[in-house]
Amino acid sequence: MLRVGRFDEGWREYEWRRKIEDFPKIAKTLSKPVWDGTELQGKRVLVHEEQGFGDSIQFIRYLPLIAERGGRVTLSVRSKLARLFDAVEGFECVVAEGQPLGDYDCHTSLASLPLAFGTTAETIPATVPYLQAEDGLVEVWKERVGTEGLRVGVNWQGNDFGRSVPLACFQPLAVVSGVRLISLQVMHGLDQLDNLPQGMRVETLGNDFDAGPDAFIDTAAVMMNLDLIVTSDTAVAHLAGALGRPVWVVLKTSAEWRWELDRDESPWYPTMRLFRQSSPGVWLEVFARVGDKLEALIDGRAVS
Repeated sequence: MLRVGRFDEGWREYEWRRKIEDFPKIAKTLSKPVWDGTELQGKRVLVHEEQGFGDSIQFIRYLPLIAERGGRVTLSVRSKLARLFDAVEGFECVVAEGQPLGDYDCHTSLASLPLAFGTTAETIPATVPYLQAEDGLVEVWKERVGTEGLRVGVNWQGNDFGRSVPLACFQPLAVVSGVRLISLQVMHGLDQLDNLPQGMRVETLGNDFDAGPDAFIDTAAVMMNLDLIVTSDTAVAHLAGALGRPVWVVLKTSAEWRWELDRDESPWYPTMRLFRQSSPGVWLEVFARVGDKLEALIDGRAVS
């Protein structure tokens, strides 16, 4: 239902995920009512995360709307995300996962907020940016990234097979005159940098790139120094979209619900463009289109 844009039904049915065994343990220990979107009049709402980093980045946009309804928000997230979300408006305090939650009147999860607000395709809160990179880090990475060429950040591997693409598939971007490919990859997939096709170059940002305890802090700062991000990993896509950066996402034919069907843009992120496989498992045709698009835009540097 969500994939085809039937949000009114889809958000309601999506609540069945609360019944599955691996739904976050925190939700199963909460005895107070689930918030249903009503006016709050000063009540404290405990909002907890669930699922992956990308899901949290996508739905954190709703916190200011809870405050508008009179809620006082306590946000419970993994400690890795606390620093990234520090500048988000709408919550009073952050509780790292596993720490005492304090007092609250009702609770909900981030992915239930679209239901609470009756979100339709027309009412998605899509004003960006709603995340910000840290100014000091932006300046640090500006020095290291430089200003030469059209700077294209690339990310090719997520935590599962469906969000991963062989790095060699990015070659049509690398051969576009004036383009610099800059790796945004951390952890998995870095070994592919040692086996690039002849003539393909991908710059790396060093062993200290997002190597600390906080997730995506350096990635966000680097993105502010790039002209474009091209990614198959949706967590990176969500971050770029939340920062309001131009981002192109390559998708397999059976992409997950939030990218819907057949569209080449996203109602969640106005700076995002989607490039889908025409046939299952065939990436070369997708990247040929991405390369053609990049070549057509590079002269004016107006990436959209």
